[in-house]
Amino acid sequence: MRISKKIAALAIAGAMVVGVLGAAQTAQAAQIAGTITITPTSGNVNTDVNFFNSMAVSVGATAPYNLLSGTFVYQGGVEVGSVAQARSSSQVSTSGTNGLDGQPAFMDRSITPTNTFLSSKLLNDPTLSTLVSGPFELRYYYFASKTSPNRATDPYVKLDMTYNTTTGAWGLPAAPAITTNVSLTAGASGTTVSLGATVQKLSDSSTATAAAGSVVFNEGSTTVATVAVASGVASASLTGVSYGTHSYTAQFVPSDAVYATSTSATSTVQVGGSSSPSTVTTTIPSGVGTLTLTGVSSTVSLGTATLSAGTLNASGSLAAVVTDSRQLDYPSWSLTGQVGDFTVGAKTLLGKYLGWTPAVSGSAGGSVAGALVLPAVAVGDLGLKAISQLASGSPSSAGTVTNAAAVLQLKAPSNTPAGAYSATLTLTLI
Repeated sequence: MRISKKIAALAIAGAMVVGVLGAAQTAQAAQIAGTITITPTSGNVNTDVNFFNSMAVSVGATAPYNLLSGTFVYQGGVEVGSVAQARSSSQVSTSGTNGLDGQPAFMDRSITPTNTFLSSKLLNDPTLSTLVSGPFELRYYYFASKTSPNRATDPYVKLDMTYNTTTGAWGLPAAPAITTNVSLTAGASGTTVSLGATVQKLSDSSTATAAAGSVVFNEGSTTVATVAVASGVASASLTGVSYGTHSYTAQFVPSDAVYATSTSATSTVQVGGSSSPSTVTTTIPSGVGTLTLTGVSSTVSLGTATLSAGTLNASGSLAAVVTDSRQLDYPSWSLTGQVGDFTVGAKTLLGKYLGWTPAVSGSAGGSVAGALVLPAVAVGDLGLKAISQLASGSPSSAGTVTNAAAVLQLKAPSNTPAGAYSATLTLTLI
């Protein structure tokens, strides 16, 4: 298989092999890179009429997983049970849009108040008796069969949730507190010391203007001032300070759980006596750090295609690792892909019949996955023949390692001649 690897703005290519079209293929389970949104986001089984009243799934089904959909509860990777009736294409008008047409799914009780296809059970239903207190997953599956849905292999989108069997309360997990950093400045004039503190978000060093709480100024173990934070800053003026050296710290104490507490480094001032200022300068050079792409396999096998719903279908997984240690003033990076046509001997299969579902993970520092690209199904569709984004991101103060991945899906015409086809998929990082 052909492959070339180059750095940054040059092409980084990975190749894939499509097996002989027409034989059986083993399916692979995959979590779809999408989101589930429900309303309300919390409740209690002791007072709830329904588990939830609306559901939106950001991605739709792709063939062959477009014959049935269903909503299930999982805990610790183990299926607990279903919380709604399964949905097929014939039920779209009564249950909302179930995503089997390839579009995002959406269901709301305003469409049908007693919508059993949305949620027909509370979490304390006897069929969910093995559910225990703690985190669990709400999974929305797309199935390749109406009669034999396979939750071990078919793809799904998940929403992380929590449940307390004692109180009956359920909801979304609490967001972790935003880590902060406090910078402190101190200056002296006569016997007056001026202290200033800025509360910053540790992730990007921006001022935490929405942070609520106070800053406690300390000299050693003694508190010298406590000042409410306003727009991320607090200041204090100390008068009648004795001559000599004084060292201070500032501690941010939040008044809610949104931001985390933090303490500044020590700042020292000389009160009284004489002083002579000196300007300290330094130059930070440009061009520090690198942007690299690694982890691209030289070949990706889509296995052997199977005939379903009028097309020959095959799938596989693509992975890549983007490491960005560049300076913060560098522009955002973009990882894109484009495939050529598949060939075997004199036979050609157009590359437009290949699509992908991108995803990102790891310490991505704001990295995001590209959009879903479907295999061509209509005249004018280009699939991955068009340059398509796999992932993008920006430099951060801590550096980033982004694990980018994609589920590749081929939907070839049913009359495609048999053969072991191959094409070159080029990944470009700029």
